[in-house]
Amino acid sequence: MNLSLDNDEQVYIAVFDIPLKSNIIGFQTQTLALVFGLNTHIYHGSGNVMVDLEKNAEVMKAMQSVLISSHQVLGSMEKTENIEYYESKNVRVYLKTKKGIYFKELEGDSKEDRFLLMLMNHVLGAISQIKKGKL
Repeated sequence: MNLSLDNDEQVYIAVFDIPLKSNIIGFQTQTLALVFGLNTHIYHGSGNVMVDLEKNAEVMKAMQSVLISSHQVLGSMEKTENIEYYESKNVRVYLKTKKGIYFKELEGDSKEDRFLLMLMNHVLGAISQIKKGKL
């Protein structure tokens, strides 16, 4: 991918924690979409894992878009050291740079939220095409 950390705001790890409701009463499963350097993985709260997704060219392009573009919204995120899981109805985003970890819970009401959701959905859309056998 030739991603180099040219500045302190270059994102090299992006984690999207995506809440999903289950039809099973009292049970909520969480899906974690992880974009990590050169790897793309999805971890489901049920224990299922999808790995090596980056081997698909379209997923790789979408992942690169996240890592290259997401630094634009760091100013709207809070710097954090707390990465403990908590339940939420919103997608939670963690971006790792040389300066540390930046966090934002996406409510979709700002252009930064919509931008991060668009980047996430671009990756998930490419992954769904693999699952459908179109890529």
